[in-house]
Amino acid sequence: MQIKIFIIGILVACSYLIGEYIYKAYIKRHKEVNDLIRILEIMRMDLSFGLYTLEEVFKRLGEKKEFTISKFFESISNELHNNTYKVLEEILNDNVYILIKETYLQNKEVDELKKLIFTLGKSDIESQSRMIDLSIENLKKITGETKEDINQKGMVYRKLSTIIGLIIGIILI
Repeated sequence: MQIKIFIIGILVACSYLIGEYIYKAYIKRHKEVNDLIRILEIMRMDLSFGLYTLEEVFKRLGEKKEFTISKFFESISNELHNNTYKVLEEILNDNVYILIKETYLQNKEVDELKKLIFTLGKSDIESQSRMIDLSIENLKKITGETKEDINQKGMVYRKLSTIIGLIIGIILI
C-alpha cells in the first residue's frame, strides 16, 4: 500500500512538473520576443549612428551573450565574413535553424526577423531605420499576444496537468 501511494505521489509530482515546464515555455517565449525587440533597437542604433556594415552589426549583436539569439547573429556574421560567394539570403536561410531549434520563438517572429534582414542593405539608412521601427511595432503586438498566452494557456496547462495527475492517482487508488 505504501509503495502504491509513493508511486501515485511521484505521478502527481511529475504531472505538476510537466505543467510547470509548459508554463515556463510561454514565459521564455515572451522574454525572447522582448529580447528580439531590444536587439532590433540596438541594430537600428548601430546602423543609424555607427555607420557599420551589416557584417559588423551582426558581429556586435552576436557578442551580446545575454540574448539567446546572439548565436544566430554571430553565425551570420561569421558566414558573411568567410563566405564571399554566398548572398545574405542564402546565409540567412542556412542559419534560421538556430532560431527554430534553440529558441522558443515561433514562425511569426522568425518570419518577421527574416523579412527585416532581407531588406537591410537594400536602401538608405533612413529607410532601414523605418523598416526596423515597423518590425519593432509588429513584435510589440506579438508581445501582447505572448502575455495573454502566459495568462491564459500557460495557466490552463499548468493546472490541467496537475489535475490530470490527481485524477489518474485517484483512479489508481
